[in-house]
Parts: sequence; C-alpha cells; structure tokens
Amino acid sequence: MVGKHNDILRDGDYGVIFVDGDRWREHRRFALQVFRNFGMGRGLMEEKIQLELGFMFDELNEMIGTKKSITIEPSSIFEVTVANIINQLLFGYGYHQKEEKEKFSKMKDIVAKYMRMAVWPTINLGLSFTPLQYFPFIKPKYDDFLKTHNAIFNYCNEQIKMHQKNLSEIMSKNEPQDYVEAYLCEAAKGNEQFTEHQLAYMLFDFWVAGQETTANTIIFSLLYFLNNPKVQTKIYEELDTVIGCDRRITLSDKTSLIYVNAFINEVQRSVNLLPINLMHRTLNDVKVGGFLIKENSTITPMLSAILYDEKVFPEPRKFKPERFINANGELEKIDELIPFSIGKRQCLGESLARMELFLIISNFFNQYKLAPIDETNIPSLEKIPGLTVQPINFECKILKRF
Repeated sequence: MVGKHNDILRDGDYGVIFVDGDRWREHRRFALQVFRNFGMGRGLMEEKIQLELGFMFDELNEMIGTKKSITIEPSSIFEVTVANIINQLLFGYGYHQKEEKEKFSKMKDIVAKYMRMAVWPTINLGLSFTPLQYFPFIKPKYDDFLKTHNAIFNYCNEQIKMHQKNLSEIMSKNEPQDYVEAYLCEAAKGNEQFTEHQLAYMLFDFWVAGQETTANTIIFSLLYFLNNPKVQTKIYEELDTVIGCDRRITLSDKTSLIYVNAFINEVQRSVNLLPINLMHRTLNDVKVGGFLIKENSTITPMLSAILYDEKVFPEPRKFKPERFINANGELEKIDELIPFSIGKRQCLGESLARMELFLIISNFFNQYKLAPIDETNIPSLEKIPGLTVQPINFECKILKRF
C-alpha cells in the first residue's frame, strides 16, 4: 500500500520516510554526512539553537515588559523557534521578520492539517482504492488533503528555485551553507539518484518531521508542567541549586540536571507522539509469536505497546518523572523508552531533536514561570489524533522568574 500511496502523492518512491532500497540508503547516508558537517551533534549546532532561543527570549521579554505577567497562547512562539532551527539547516535562513512569521504561521497550519488528515480512513480509502476518490462522501476530504500535500510540496520547490538562482556562485565556492546547497552541488556532479524531484520530497519529509515532532513535544511539556504542581517545584529546585539565574544552560549541564532529564523522558513517553510509528516492509517471510508474516507485507509497529507497557512502566497513565531516577539519585536508562524508534529506520534527526528538547525546555523553565489563567481550569492534556498527535491550543500566564 505504501508504494501505491507514493505513486499517487509523489509520482513514485521519493523522499526518505516512505521509501527503502538503494535510494533510501544513499540519501540517508548523504543527509547524515551533511548534517554532521553543519554541526549536528556538536557545539556548532548548540550555538545555532542558543541563538534562536535568544530571539525567542527577547520576544517574550518585550511582550512582558514591566508587567507582572502576560497571558498568551504559547504554541506559536515555540513552533517558530523550532522551525527556525530546522530551516537554518535546510534552507539557510529563519523566520525573524513579521511577514516571514506570518508566512510560516500559514504553512504551519497547513502542516498540522496534513498530519491530522493523513490517518483519516476516508483519505486512506481514497489512496488505496482509487475509484473511491470520486465517492461523494470521500471526494471533498480527499481533494482537501491533496491541497495540503501540494502546498507543502510547492513550498519546498520554492526553496529549491531560490537556491538554483545562485548555484554557480555556490559551486565556485564549494562550501555549501545548507542542505539544499549541498544537495544541488552533489546533483551537479552527475549523480543520477540526485534529482530535483527527490530533493523536493527530502525537504518535504525533513521540514514536516523536523518541526512538527519537536515543537509538539515541547508544547506538551508545558501542559504536563501545568498539570503537575509537584513536578514544577522539583524542577525549579534543581534549576536553582545547579544553575542559578546568571547564565544560560548548555549541553555541558545535561548530566547535572537529573530531574529535568527525567521530566523530558517522561514527557516523551507520555505524549507517545507517533503512536503507530511509520510503515515498514518485510524483506523475507518471518515468524513472530507463532504467526507467519509473508515477504513484502506492510508492518505498522505500535510504539504505544512499549511506552505504555505496565511491566516496564508501572502505572503508565500516570505522569511520574521519578520512574527515570534510580535509588542512587542517578538518571536511569530504560531501553524501552524509544520515542525515536529503533533500528536502521530510527529517526534521522534524533540527535538534533534531543539537543533542542533539552536546551529549549531547561532554559525556558529556568527563565520563566508558567501558571494557568484560572486555577480551577487547567489546560487539557487531550491529544488531537494524527500521524503525530497534536496538543489542543491553550492559553496560560507567563512571568519572569528573576
């Protein structure tokens, strides 16, 4: 079914998420190399994240001004910060001007809609059984889904066209500054696998996955924080004891902030952001639990079965960061915590996402306090289903801690 969906939506097996074989291996390897060259997993990437954090804090501080606190819907400010980080890697720029942020906001709404609709039965029926696309009940929804898909694809194509205008200059320097430049340079060498259409869907996959997953996890961290006052107290106590108020938290502080790390782990486990994971394909006949699964079968792993396993995570529906701290007060590594999946198809951007989660969440809580608008009406933890789950929009109070 994956191949058929790709034929309809992408004119073939393009991108990096819904493909396998030689194209997948070559492009995954190339992307990892490019991202390493740009500092993913090293100090250079941390500098870029800290820079975007600075822009976010400046905006928040300007909004707060001399007020005791402000009431805002925090989602947008975190979404644009995360988008700026992935944008710098992919396209070489961020959304810092008002018009740019407005353009991103529209695209973000399209991406969120796309992720919700991607799992709708009506959409998958239309993609799997072509004649059903024309049924009166399915057609309007199916056409709407195609519009969101094409809008994202066109946005990615725009980025390619802008870079192609300066391709000769890029080639002469031989120092690509972002992923698109690096890809175009590789394509210019005559590698037949590196086509403009493949690049567009590489960007589609990276841009959607790179912002949607991390931003939603961070926003859910605010919700779990607001819903658990005792957790708030423990986080602030650790931050005040280990860090204080006079500096920014860096990756070198990570091993010292045990409870903050446990909190982030528990957020990722509880959110279960990609509950049904992505589709895989069996390369050979295989027996699992006594059941024969034939070669070329589509497999959809259920991460929920692991992240909510009562034997591994007792009382899995309760939010308990302490489950990741052992009797000696050290951070406990639990192998079953696999929000980024495992194996060869493990999330390509895991190291970047982990850096973002730690730096953004820890620094935000160290600088600001969150409070519900009304103590009797705490924002809901309900999840909007989709390819990745999404939080319900909410407002809260934000005030400076120092």
